[in-house]
Amino acid sequence: MGAYSTASFLRDTVRISPADARRRVADANALFGSTTLTGQPIEAQLPVAARALAAGAISRDHVQVVRTTIDTLPAEHHADVEQLLVEEATRFEPVTLGKIATRTRAHLQPEQVVLEEQQARKRMEFSMIEDIDGTILLRGRLSPECAEVLKAALSPLAKPAGKDDNRSATRRWADALIELAHRILNSDTLPQDGGRRPHLAITISYEQLRDQIGLARGDFGAQITPQTIRQIACDAGITPIVLNSEGQPLDVGREQRLVTATIRAALIARDKGCSFPGCDRPPEWTDAHHIIHWIEGGITSAELMTLLCRFHHTIIHEQDWEIIMQNGIPYYIPPAWVDPQRKAIRNTMHAA
Repeated sequence: MGAYSTASFLRDTVRISPADARRRVADANALFGSTTLTGQPIEAQLPVAARALAAGAISRDHVQVVRTTIDTLPAEHHADVEQLLVEEATRFEPVTLGKIATRTRAHLQPEQVVLEEQQARKRMEFSMIEDIDGTILLRGRLSPECAEVLKAALSPLAKPAGKDDNRSATRRWADALIELAHRILNSDTLPQDGGRRPHLAITISYEQLRDQIGLARGDFGAQITPQTIRQIACDAGITPIVLNSEGQPLDVGREQRLVTATIRAALIARDKGCSFPGCDRPPEWTDAHHIIHWIEGGITSAELMTLLCRFHHTIIHEQDWEIIMQNGIPYYIPPAWVDPQRKAIRNTMHAA
């Protein structure tokens, strides 16, 4: 076929990526040997791994871990390390085997492992790419110790929010990342951006929010429905801006915080956390929710508001739950598909 290398021939024949083709050729050469351009044979580097692979005891991914580890070691360690890793490969999946290989190399080549750790930090990257449907694809690479920092911050935020939380683990980790961002934005610890404290800024007309038509726009270009803005606006600062007929600002008012510190303190004293039935999220996880939205005439007062974690706040805005106050306590009426009798229930998780 006129291929200029074995890897290119494999890529075109099997229709795999160039990187995968190069890995497969490298694995095959290490397992079974090869020949030079002059026809001289090159012995196989991994005879033990070759036998284990032929017997079905290990996978191709295991072989890649063994090969890449052997390639970094002096020849005097090859046989012993190969034997060790193949034995471990019959017991562990490839990711765990990679950790065993790294620990082995740390004993044999401590300086090289430190250098690779430093190089891993230099290769770190993170990007957010907008997809054609408007969602954002996250792509990145972190060094092992930096990933540990992120996991430590996200792990407590990624736990299920009660028995009714049927989110997948990946969805909970995604929500935890946003929860972490919300907390940092609210902490007043970030440096100023453009002379102001960093914040989520969204522009929408009063009529759009009231009638739930059109789309709002975020500072970074996101287009957001008024239905979602209503949830955000439950517990937000509102800055009134008067525009002319061409959309140019004529007057900018002062930001007004809907939920004052006094109101929030009263809500915390009463609800003690998310008030949705079965949820044990503490107050710092919650937003203040208007039982009747202020855009529809609802009053911003503790008597007509309640605390909800963001997961349950979203449920209230997106599903047919109703909230009523009985003796100053929020009760929830489920939609008929949850409880055909629609019996009012309350949260008892925070009770002393």
